[in-house]
Order: sequence, then C-alpha cells, then structure tokens
Amino acid sequence: MRMQRNLLLSLLAVSVSASVQASESQSFQRISAFPTANNIPPGVEKTHESSAEIIAASDDGNTLVYSDSPLSGIGIVDISNPKMPKGKGFVTLDGEPTSIAIFGDTFIAGVNTSESYTQPSGYLVQRALDASTQVAKCDLGGQPDSVAIAKDGSFVAVAIENERDEDLNDGVLPQFPAGHLALVPMKKGLLECEAQKKVALTGLAGIAPQDPEPEFVDINSKGEVVVTLQENNHIVLVDGKTGKVMNDFPAGEVDLTNVDLDEERALTFDGEQLARKREPDAVKWLDDDRFVIANEGDYEGGSRGFTIFNKAGEELYESGLDFEYRVAMAGHYPEKRSGNKGAEPEGLEVGTYNGERYIFVLSERGSVVGVYRDTGKAPEFIQLLPSGIAPESAVAIPSRNLLVTANEKDLIEDGGARAHVMVYALEDAESAYLKLNL
Repeated sequence: MRMQRNLLLSLLAVSVSASVQASESQSFQRISAFPTANNIPPGVEKTHESSAEIIAASDDGNTLVYSDSPLSGIGIVDISNPKMPKGKGFVTLDGEPTSIAIFGDTFIAGVNTSESYTQPSGYLVQRALDASTQVAKCDLGGQPDSVAIAKDGSFVAVAIENERDEDLNDGVLPQFPAGHLALVPMKKGLLECEAQKKVALTGLAGIAPQDPEPEFVDINSKGEVVVTLQENNHIVLVDGKTGKVMNDFPAGEVDLTNVDLDEERALTFDGEQLARKREPDAVKWLDDDRFVIANEGDYEGGSRGFTIFNKAGEELYESGLDFEYRVAMAGHYPEKRSGNKGAEPEGLEVGTYNGERYIFVLSERGSVVGVYRDTGKAPEFIQLLPSGIAPESAVAIPSRNLLVTANEKDLIEDGGARAHVMVYALEDAESAYLKLNL
C-alpha cells in the first residue's frame, strides 16, 4: 500500500514524537513465542484449531494459563525460563472458556454452556493450578464473559453478557434475556457459590436500558468494580462488597477527522466520522480513581483509540486517532477494516515497572501492541511491539520485568501461522522494532 501525501502531512507531528524510542534507556523486547498447538491434548489432531484468548499469570510469574475456546479448555505454560516457554498441560472443560484469572495456587475460569442466545447458561470453575483437582463450580445463570478477582481475594466479579445474536433482526438491541454482574464471594481462597450476588445493570444506559450487555470488568484495590456495557456505550461502577451501583455514565462520543473510511487498497486518511460512539471493550484501573477503556466498538461505533476517565465520569484524556496513525505508519493498518473499526483496539493491560506505570493497547486487527507511559495526564507513547495474529489479551508481570500477550487467531486452515503466546522483557536496550522517522 502507498501512503498518500495528505497522510504523511497529517502524521508528521506524530512521527516526530515517535522518535522518542531512540532515546529510551529501556524498552520491551520480544524474547520468545509459544504456539498453542504445542499444548493440544493427546487424542486430538495437531491440526485442530487452537487459540490463546484471555491469559493470566501465577503470583511468582512462572506459570501462565490461557483460555482456548476452539478446544474448550485451558492451556498451561511454564515460563520459569521466559526465553524457552514449555507446555505444561491442558484442561478440557465442559463448555467454552471465556475468561480466566489466577488466585494463589488455583485458577478461576468462566465457562459458557449456552444452548442458544435465548437460553444462555454458564458456570464459574475453580481448579488447582496444576489442573489436578476441581475445587469449586458455581452456576452463573447466564453466559459469562470477563472475570476478575479482587486483589484481597474476597470476591470474584463476572460480566454475565448474554450476548446478542448479530443475525437476528440485524443484531438490533434489545435482545433478551438481559445480562448482569455476578459477584461471587471467596472465603479462605475458595469460591462460596451459595453466597453469589446478582447485580442488575438494567435501567442505566440510554441506548437499550433493558439489555445492558456487560462486556468487561476490572477491580481496584478498594474492591470497586468497573464494568463496560459495550453495545450500550456505557460504564458502571459497583461496590464489589455490597453490590450497590456507585455511579454510571455514558462512555461518550468522539469526532474523528482525517480517518480512513474506504476499503480501496490504499490508505487515504481523508474521511470524517462525527459523534462516533466509543463503545469500549476492555477496561483497566490505572489507580483507585482512574481507569482506561479500549474503544473497539461492536454495535454502532468504535472510536479507534483509548480514553481515561475518573470515577466521577470526567474525561481526563482522549487518544483520538493517535494509536490508529501509529499502527498505519508501522505498516500494520488493516485496510479491510477501514469502514468499520480500523485498527480495532480491543484489549488492555496496565503494569508498573521500576516505578513507571505503562498502558498496553492491543490492536486486534493490526496485530501490534502500543506501549504508553502513564504520566497522570496525557500518556506518553513509548513504542510498538510486534505481536502474534489478533492479540486478545495481555498480562503484565512486573516482578520479572515481563509482559505476555495471548494471540487468538489460528490460520491452520489457510496453511498460515498458528495462535501464539508471546513473551516480552523490559531490557536496558533501545527498541528493536519500528523506529519511526519521516
């Protein structure tokens, strides 16, 4: 593809700031990759599709677990030597795992067992990290999506999405039954299924108030849960101990100018999308007052960037097209997605390394990760990381100066690359990938 002159001119300021990479004393370097095909269980053909979607790390940072939807199970990887990851086994589940987290020596996963969109069902399972023993299993009364564990281990939050059927009436909301937030207490490190709370999220959003479609959850150190209602373009804050809704507000809209909207086998950043709904997917707390959202879009919007809010609902920072432009300049822009969601920022991770807090923005369609430093004001761009195909999630392991991404797309049917888990290390070296200068 060729970048037209108007693109180069509009991105000149961005490219100048991108040269910060050359002066960084530290940067993230990709040090290894683990193909999920290496974890395919015995009795299953190695050509079977596999995936790494949501990933988590043990407290010591030596073990990874990831959800594998095509194989209906959980993969385990040993990264005690991060430069040589090794498969550590696979746990087959009764249903489709949608999310996973680790607490102590156990992992907790949400599993979808829905018979149909109108009869959603699922459960929360807790197993020993060595996969040998099932500790607990809680019926959730709906289709789980994101899972998060409170930092003090007092409860688990689960977004019960009860997702819409995009082929029914062109996917128009509302579609029932409505989703909700499930709060499952923990006692002495074990799930207490019978004490589960169901937090209704209906009647809050303005788009389809009776069909909230909760997507992603995260919990701060105070036990406060932030929930994105993606299709409803709304954000809800819940007290995780009581189940009380603390605040809710629209995710808002963004005016996009100089955006590529035409699928024409060329990058022509000359379009305009006004009042574009953010429609956030992933959300991560930056501290106990601020959080960042990835504005992927899924229904009527997607503003192609990321935004920082505080708990009062005040917009503190909007990236606009900064991330989109950087993906384009790196040659990773998915032109076939121009008219829809562009680089499609879907996943997020936040981690503090050597006293510096970083925001990692995952481009699902661009297959790169943007690294930004959280300054407390406007984040500072640091570098782009090459990823596997379609990074879905990431986990920061600051204690070992590591970052790991889960890349879900498996191209086995097309004779292409398999899905991978990628490992990066923060090292005393300049960025080895994509130093951008015009």
